[in-house]
Parts: sequence; structure tokens; C-alpha cells
Amino acid sequence: MLNIVEPTLNNFIGHCYSLVEAIVQAVPGGKVRVWGGTQSEKIWPVKDQIRPHFFRPLRRIQSFFLFRRLLKEPGKVLVSTAVSVDFLLLDWAAGGKIPKDKVYLYVHWLGAKASTATKLAALAQRQPNLEVLCTTPLTTEFFRALGFRSTTVSYPRALASAQAAPMTVFHHLLVAGAARMDKGFGRIADLVDYLASTQAAFPIWIQISATHQTTHGDEVLLQIDRLKRSEYPHQTLIENTLNPTDYQALFTGGISIQPYAEVDFQDRVSGVTLDALAAGCPVIVTANTWLGRLVVKHNAGIATSDLSPSGLHAAITRIAADYAAYSQRAARAAVQLGQEHSARAMMQAIFESHDDHDV
Repeated sequence: MLNIVEPTLNNFIGHCYSLVEAIVQAVPGGKVRVWGGTQSEKIWPVKDQIRPHFFRPLRRIQSFFLFRRLLKEPGKVLVSTAVSVDFLLLDWAAGGKIPKDKVYLYVHWLGAKASTATKLAALAQRQPNLEVLCTTPLTTEFFRALGFRSTTVSYPRALASAQAAPMTVFHHLLVAGAARMDKGFGRIADLVDYLASTQAAFPIWIQISATHQTTHGDEVLLQIDRLKRSEYPHQTLIENTLNPTDYQALFTGGISIQPYAEVDFQDRVSGVTLDALAAGCPVIVTANTWLGRLVVKHNAGIATSDLSPSGLHAAITRIAADYAAYSQRAARAAVQLGQEHSARAMMQAIFESHDDHDV
């Protein structure tokens, strides 16, 4: 039995649903329990798999008691979006050394973890059997240097979403995913103002749904207000969270614009980038990031350091002029990425022998 702990799983916001879906599809024999938020039962298709458990304001306390319970029961534990506090809560809940091949923490990016390196290194000495799975080699090396058993595991995607067909006709620009400042949402508002001032005719679809916190911060609200007051007639704002099918359909015929902050995404995987390529959708991304390296590798879009409105417009014009070729390369990339980002590597890391792990 694999117990997947994902407190943010309440709806289709973000990528926790698609991530957990991909992992569940790959679990041997389907022996899995998903510990999600209190609303998770409403969206999860297999009711005997889901355990609606976490109430957001109390999720840390609930995690402690759930970890303590699961550590005493048979089966394995996977924290599918692990943050620093999960390491500490597991250590406290264990009350001793956690058994080997019992607990796995999937770390998506370093973030603030580097600032807690000393505490984490001490924890690694107390809990040498914790398995840290990471999305990128740089993050893996960080945890290995602290003394953890650590393995790189590509970000899993559900099997059904790893298929793409190239599009021959460009239809619209797309800004997909939750509205966040680290994802360059202010640059999107600047771009829309620029399109209006230059009397451009590119349709642009912009998701303005919130993150897992369900409400926008003041900076994002300011940018949304700018968009709503924009005089650009070809803009469509998408306020509601979409189900996976409708969300994926947004990418068909689109150019996905992702002017993410370089410092935040230098070594951070983006699910939106993978979603775009899975739909054969070319991408405009920030250079010197994980996203940029991926797009350049497959020539499936443009990676640029010029994230100004005119810089983004130049990239848009370039892709739109040769859209069929870019879309075809994005579709080819999707086939390869579907193999690289299957959940098989995660299942191997969890269910097969770990004796040869480099630590």
C-alpha cells in the first residue's frame, strides 16, 4: 500500500491533481490511498482511493498526527509535494529512527530549503532512511550533500495527457495556470497594454484563477484590475478553475506565454510547460531556466531574456509566422517527454531496491 499525502488536493487548481493522478496510475496493483483536502472527494474519480482529510488552516497539525499514524501502519508513505516543514514533522512524529524504505519526500524545487540547510543536515543524521526524490539533478545534489538518500525523478505526467497532435493554424495567445507574480503576471498585463497601444489583433486568453490559497495577493489583484480595465478588444479572461479536459483544450492552436522569473525557475520544473508541449503548443519562456533549456533542446518555441512587451511581441510574431513547424516540433517533444516523465521512475525509486543509491 502506498499512502500519498497531498494536503493541497481539493480541486483542479495547480498541478497537484495531475501529479497525484499520474502517480496513482502507476502504483503496482492499484494499492493506494490518497490523503487530500476536505473537498478532494468531490473531484477524485475513484472513491475508495481518496481520503478527504486536511482542513487548510490546520494542515500542519493534521500532517503531524497523520504521519504518526502512517508510520505505525504497514505500507509506504509519499509526500508528493514536500516542503521543509514536512521533514521536521516526520522527524517529530517518528519519535525515533524512521525505518528504511518507508517514507519518500518528493521535492519540486529548493525554494527556502537552502536557508534551512543546517537544520536539514542535522535531521539527515537522525533520519538516514528518509528518501528524498527530486525533480532536477541540482536539487538532488543539494540533498545528497546534506546526507540524505536522494534520487532524481522526472516530474510525472498522467498517461492520458502525454499525447499531442501538431496544429497547422495559429489561433490565440495563452497565459495558462494560476495567476502568480513569480510567473510574470505583471509582464502579461504590460503585454496586453502594448498590444492595445499597437492595435494588434492577436487574441489572448488569460487564466486569472487563484492559487491553492484560493485568494489573490494585492499585487496580483492590481494586475487583474489592469487587465479588466484594458481597452484591448481581443482579450479573454478566464476566471473559473477548469477541469483537466477543458484546461488542456486551451492549448490547442495556441502559443503559450510563460515569462517566469529567472531566479525562481532557474532549476524548477514547470507543469504548464509540459502541458503546452503535450498539446503540441509552442512556448515562449524565460531564458536561463529549466523551461528555457527544455524548449531550446526541442526547438519547440523561443527562450528569451527580453521579457519586455516588445521582446515578447517579437517572439510571438516569429512563432506565428512559422506556426505549423513549431507546433510539429512541440508535438515531437511531447512524445519523448511522455516517456521521460512517466511515473515509472518514481515507482522504481519507491518499490525497488535502494541498496545502490548514491548518497
